[in-house]
Amino acid sequence: MAYIVDERKILKTLNKLDKSIRAAYSAWKGIVTNHGLRGLRKVKGFHLEKLKGKRRGQYSCRLNRGYRIFFKQTDNNFMIEVLEISKHAY
Repeated sequence: MAYIVDERKILKTLNKLDKSIRAAYSAWKGIVTNHGLRGLRKVKGFHLEKLKGKRRGQYSCRLNRGYRIFFKQTDNNFMIEVLEISKHAY
């Protein structure tokens, strides 16, 4: 079981976004909370990626085609810090 920490900024961002993005975040959060990163790996639609470069140590998942959630694991698989949800440029 994992815990999501410091989610206030993200919730403020989510309130401005479409209902489908909020639903995808809710599904993502449920999987992370109950199954951790292992659970995310099993759901192909989220496209879990370990990032490189200036985002080294972070992960991203797709909430839909245009939006990504960026996060990092902070405490032995138990603490997940959501960093941002942003529009992905194509």
